[in-house]
Order: sequence, then C-alpha cells, then structure tokens
Amino acid sequence: MRILWIKVGGLWPPDAGGRLRSLHLLSELARRHRVTLLTTHGPGDDPGTLRARLDRCEVISVPWTIPKRGSAAFVRALLRSWLTPHPVDLVKFRVPALRAALRRRAETGADDLWVVDFLSATASLPRGATPPTLLFAHNIEHVIWRRLAAVESGPLRRLLLGIEWRKMRRAEARACADATMTVAVSDGDAAQFSSLAPGARVTSIPTGVDTAYFTPARPRSERPEIVFIGSMDWHPNEDAVLHFLGSILPVVRREIPGVTFTVVGRNPGPRLRALAGEEGVGVTGTVPDVRPYLAPAALCVVPLRVGGGTRLKIFEALAMGKAVVSTSVGAEGLPLVDGVHYLRADAPANFARAVVLLLRDPERRAALGDAGRALVETRHAWAQVADEFELRGRETVLAAAGETPPAARGRLARLLPGVLVRHARALRDLRAGRGRYGVIQVRRLLGLGVAARPAPPARVVLYVCRGNIIRSPMAEALLRSALASAGSNGAIAASAGLYARRGQPADPRAIRAARSFGLSLEEHRARLVTERMVAEADLIVPMDSFIEADLCGRYPQARDRIHPFHESRAGRRPRAVEILDPHEGGLEDVRRCYELLRACVLRQAETLIKRSGADGARLLTEQEDRPCA
Repeated sequence: MRILWIKVGGLWPPDAGGRLRSLHLLSELARRHRVTLLTTHGPGDDPGTLRARLDRCEVISVPWTIPKRGSAAFVRALLRSWLTPHPVDLVKFRVPALRAALRRRAETGADDLWVVDFLSATASLPRGATPPTLLFAHNIEHVIWRRLAAVESGPLRRLLLGIEWRKMRRAEARACADATMTVAVSDGDAAQFSSLAPGARVTSIPTGVDTAYFTPARPRSERPEIVFIGSMDWHPNEDAVLHFLGSILPVVRREIPGVTFTVVGRNPGPRLRALAGEEGVGVTGTVPDVRPYLAPAALCVVPLRVGGGTRLKIFEALAMGKAVVSTSVGAEGLPLVDGVHYLRADAPANFARAVVLLLRDPERRAALGDAGRALVETRHAWAQVADEFELRGRETVLAAAGETPPAARGRLARLLPGVLVRHARALRDLRAGRGRYGVIQVRRLLGLGVAARPAPPARVVLYVCRGNIIRSPMAEALLRSALASAGSNGAIAASAGLYARRGQPADPRAIRAARSFGLSLEEHRARLVTERMVAEADLIVPMDSFIEADLCGRYPQARDRIHPFHESRAGRRPRAVEILDPHEGGLEDVRRCYELLRACVLRQAETLIKRSGADGARLLTEQEDRPCA
C-alpha cells in the first residue's frame, strides 16, 4: 500500500508515549509498504535526525510551532474557538502549509491510505474527496478535558474547562464519523468511541514496547528509590506528580524516611521545579535515555488522576522488570491484573500504603516485575502490534472501496445461518461450474465420499483458494516444510488463487498465524491461476467446494486431477474436508483454519514422501510460468 502518515507536532525526539508508538509503527510498516510521513518541526527540532531514524520512509516536514499559552497565535486560536463550536485545542493545530500539501496529494491520487495521527491532525485535513482515512486515536481527548474539569478547584477555570470538554466531545464524534475507520489503543477506548459516534467503524490495537531495548535491570543497592517517567509538558502528568508530592510522598516518608523520588521527563514547569526543590525531589528534564533512571529504581509510580489512552511508560517499566503502583486511570486500557502485574490504588492513603508495602518487600517487587516482563515479552512486541495495525489499514481501504472488510458481517450474514450465506455467496460469485457446485453439495449432503486416488511417481501439487493470501500459501508452506523435514524432493508445492491480485502480500493475520506454526509467509506474493499452472500440475487441491466447482467449470480437461483434501473412514469411501475461508474472521479463526490445514497436508505428505519427483522438478524449472516458486 501507499500510506501517508499525517502527524502535527513532530515525532522527534521520541520523548512522549504517542511519539514512541507512532515511530515504532511507522518503522515496522515501512518494511512492508511505501510510507510517507507528512509532519511538522519546531525551531529546536531536527528533521534530519528523524529522516535518519526512518530511513525506509519518505519524510516531508514543514516548519511550524505549536502556539503556546499566552502567545499571539494562541490568543487568535482562542478567539476563533469562542466564536465557533470548535475547541481551542483543535483550532490551534491548524497548519495551512500541511493542508495545502494534503490537498495536492488528494488531487493527484498519490496515496492509497491516509493515517491521521491524533485528533489534532484532523484540523489540517482538506475538505472534499480524500483517500480512505484511518484516524489513529491515542487518547479519548474529551475525557482528558472532562477529568481536568473535575479536579479543578477554581470555579472560573472549571467553567471554561467544562465548555472545552463538551466542544472536544463533539469534535471527536465528528472526526470518528468522517473517518473511514477509527483505531483506538484499547478495547475500552474503542467502546467509548463507538458510543460517541454510532455507526462509525471503530476498532483497536494493543499497546507495544521494545522488549529488546528495555531489558530487566535489578537495582544494585537496596536504597528505596521511586521514579516517575513521563512528559511533564502534558498536563495530566504534571497533575499526577504534583498530587503525588502533596498527598502521597509525605505519608511514604513518615514510614520510610530515606525514600528518594525522581521525576524524569521533558519540560517540567516552574511550579513543579519549585515544589520539587522544597521536597528534595530530583527533576531531570529532557533525557536521551530513560533506562539509566529506571534501572536503579525499586519502584515506578503512575499516580494519574486524569488522562486517556494507554501509558507506554508502564510497559517500559514492566519490560525492565520493575514493580509498578498505579491508579486505575494510570493503568486504564492495559491488559494488567491487579496483584499479578502491578498494584492498583486510587485514594492517596491506599496509594501510599501500596508503595510502602513494596518498598519493604523485595520478593514481592521481583514477582510483580517478572510477571510484567513475561506479559509484554510474549504479547506486546512492536512487530506484533504492527501486524494488527496493518490489518486495520487494509480493512480501511476495503471499506472505502465498498468491499466487506474482514470481521464485518453484512445484513445477509446477520439474518441467515452461516451455511446458507456461504452457499448464496458461492452461487452469486461462481463464474463457471454452478451445476458442478450443486452436484458437490448433494454428494456432501448424502454422505457420499470421494474417490481416493493414488499418487503418481512425479507430482506437482497446486493448492488453490480464492485470493492466495491465507489458505493456499499456508498449505504450500506446510507441504514444503514436511518434505524438507523428511529430506524428500518427492513433490513440488505451489499455490495460486482464482481471484488473486497478482503481487499482493499474504494477509497480516496469515503471516502472524503462520509464525505460531514456525513458518514464514512474509515473502509470499499472490499469484493468479493460469492455464499453464493447471496443465503442469499433477494434483490440484481446492480448499473448498466453491473453488472445486469453479476450477472444474473453467478447466474441464483437468477435472480428473482436481481433488479436495479428504479423510479416511473405516469401510467407507473417504470424506472430503472443506478448508473454509477465514477471511471474515479474526486471528483465532485463521489459526483454527491452519490447524485443520496442517492435519490435511501432513496426511497428504505421508504419501508424497514415498515418491520421487526429480524429473518433474527439472522440467518445471525450465518453464517461465511454472507453478513452483
């Protein structure tokens, strides 16, 4: 795909959770697709370093500075917001140069997909026709503003925050409705977006962490060190630290007088610096690497009272084997179990009690850290998250084209049983062989078997499905693996699709599921069935009865070589096995499909391994349009 990633406010340095998430996903996607990053940079930013970090991407960065509170630009944005229903925190992110660049790209059709990174990027989208848009929502912005209003003590400021969060809620609802698809960073956020914008396509991806970069590090001493990691120019983080300093740390120090507390994160404000100085707390400001500050810490705290999305810093701490104490808001959206991966505490007294408990119990800290590391290591590596994001991108493009995206069900699927839907679609889509399809279904219904056919001495096995991106490439990979394990060259495995788009990569779910079987489909590219492939194949294996009927209708001369998978039955003819298309399901549906496929291919391989196919291999390697890879 040709992907344009739109991010206002830059991605470098990667000193905030949203920047880190986007940077890792961009890096992974650029290995598989043609990706362009359209972003902005301020006076102190270095777009050259960003280009070097994303060396597989085209990076287009325009100079622009986010209006700071009190600046003339901010005052103009504030006035525009007061005169319109738009929130000031969205109005201030309008970038004319970015909008002009996007308008030009939309007119030239340069992209297949636009990824709109954060709600703030929607302020610069041009009006009119655009490519399919995926809104990547790291937070539910209006919830952050609503929580800020709830903890604000000043009546005038609380009133203004109340107006802002309601404007932000309307803006988010419009953005979700306008986007082809909205991708949240947790299932909880996705549910809230769906409620906010009924009818919008909303889904989610998990949060990731670089488990090779953040590795376990135990403190070298028993000093009671506590650390907070987070961008201090983000108000929820500043509020959390001020809350911890005022309401929690004094209680902890009464129990454990030698406790130290370090705040690590960019741009701490004067209020925090002043209070931290009084309390004997370390404040680092911007650091190139947070690991030296996490490594000696006994404990990481996340005392957030307001916020949204998910906190990458928790995953970074867990990846380093650190015990974590967090509020419910701090761990919101993360698949963590209280008491197993971290300790949850909301009231100041309870939070202080949990901190003291862990500082006095190194074994409990180690157990929490080990469980957290195991969780992120097995389920939250960035490559796995990128697989999910890539799948959402493909679904977005399909949805914009009017095709049913995977996991979506149409009106017919909701009203009728699955088997009737499958037959109705088969009869609708068959180009040839409708009569044959009817015969096959009658035989299946009556329990009539298929004729078992002995393998010829030289065999080329051609697996055929619809798109050659999920089932048939896995069958090919399974047979190749089985033959290689047995040291046999007794057959040549190949695959193709009757409706394939030439050159299309394997489905991301297929790639991920294949990995769990120890196989790789990353280099696979879809191929369309040709007459030459059919002529050269000794055995043609359709994945289901639809493909079998279509093949027989198109290539009647090959009917005696078209045979589905089958399983033996004592005293009866073998029974055909249908490998149904999991394209409309999720990752687990693909995995279940592959379990059945593996059993079928291994049974087939037992017969093929006994034969020699060297002559067939030499003949086929001389052909340009050969079925083998």
